[in-house]
Amino acid sequence: MKDSVGYLSQNWLLDTKEAQSLYFECAIPLREKVGIVDVHTHHNLRQIVENNPFPNIWRAEVLEDKEEYKNNDHYIIQLAAKCNGFSQALARDPQISDYDKWIALCGVFPYLEGNHVHQWIHLDLRRMFGIKELLSAKTADKVWELTKKHLQRKEMLPQSILKKIGAKIIFTTDDPVDDLAYHKMANSIEGITFLPTFRPDAYCNLFEDNWKSNIERICELTEQDTTLRGLIKALKVRHTYFAERGAKASDHGLLEPYGLKISQKRAEEIFHQVYNKKAKYNLRSIETKEFISYIMHQFCAMNQDKGMVTQIHYGAVRNANEYLFKNWGVDVGGDVSTENVNIIENLQPLLTRFFSGENDNQGHLILYPMNQIFAHTNIMLERAFPNVHSGFPWWHNDSPYIMEQYLLHTAGSSLLTSSGGPVCDGRKILSEGSRFEIFDRIICKAVGNLVSNGQITYNGGVRMLKALMYENQIRLFSLKI
Repeated sequence: MKDSVGYLSQNWLLDTKEAQSLYFECAIPLREKVGIVDVHTHHNLRQIVENNPFPNIWRAEVLEDKEEYKNNDHYIIQLAAKCNGFSQALARDPQISDYDKWIALCGVFPYLEGNHVHQWIHLDLRRMFGIKELLSAKTADKVWELTKKHLQRKEMLPQSILKKIGAKIIFTTDDPVDDLAYHKMANSIEGITFLPTFRPDAYCNLFEDNWKSNIERICELTEQDTTLRGLIKALKVRHTYFAERGAKASDHGLLEPYGLKISQKRAEEIFHQVYNKKAKYNLRSIETKEFISYIMHQFCAMNQDKGMVTQIHYGAVRNANEYLFKNWGVDVGGDVSTENVNIIENLQPLLTRFFSGENDNQGHLILYPMNQIFAHTNIMLERAFPNVHSGFPWWHNDSPYIMEQYLLHTAGSSLLTSSGGPVCDGRKILSEGSRFEIFDRIICKAVGNLVSNGQITYNGGVRMLKALMYENQIRLFSLKI
């Protein structure tokens, strides 16, 4: 234990007395009062509703391959696979036991020090299990046994974990054809609200091989013709279905934040060409940009009509590692952020039409760049367009260093009291509380820095803290607790 003295200590990340004061006197009491509001997750709601105990720490923390609960924390696997003794193939081999996978992971875990994944996993062990040992080959078996016993207790069931960390509102990410049956069942979970998020990428990405079958699926479900007009009607029907069941946002993962002004005639031409296999376009084809731009205008109109927020995260190149994609599919750690994105020219027509601040009926847009070098562009856009907000760093960017730099940058160039708050992007509920503890500490670290060097008042720091931790989310998404 001598080796771990100071690691994740009481004041970790809180490097000024002002940061410590903000965290212990303001952040902790506020979080206890208002709980966690997370407007972007990939949590498996069926797993939460059915509330079965986790069989072991590997499945709870890293990879659950049971089909109905299938999810993985690709942050962990991706990093561990860079170390000798662990690999993607090992993690996903059904012939290897969960125990052996856990032993292999722990054997390389010391090499993950310095990355925030190492920090939040050990926070999970401390906060959820009371285990202070650091993961290694020597401690792997002990941690396995201790957590296995603990996970069978009632207080470690999925719903109990979420209640223990103070989860209040959790957004899920859902395909427009989802019947949202588990959201209805989740209404019986006392104290926590689960809201669906409309995620229509599968019906926009005409460069994907399964695009045509996706179009046919949603049009058949809604009894619409397989034409562009039919597709838009189908999406409107499903969007209304989501809104009636509490959805507060749509979410769009785009290579570039497409928003050009494209005529319906042009969009119909592109739809017809691809649907009838007269042409095939790739990720960066001009036709792809035009088609998705047209549909993004339709989505923003739908959101404005229903009072929903539009969230765009852009700059991700999906499945860059073809080996991973061919063997295990999407969302396994093979995505990267691009260095080449056209933001202003693409977005200006969309922002002018829907987010200019022209009237009170306009909704809100939150922009999340997958490459943080584009954060300044987002900040400039939020200054020029009142209803645009820069999004808190996530995915490739949610390390303490990048989050702190983003907060300090935003405070000086725009308003922290207007930006989007932190989002977990989580697949594993066991890490939800730890991720938000890191968020809270980083917010206090950055805001405390501004207080300590005289750039803001202490009361101003408290105001920023409350806005980032809670108030911005409630205001932008029109939430009620």
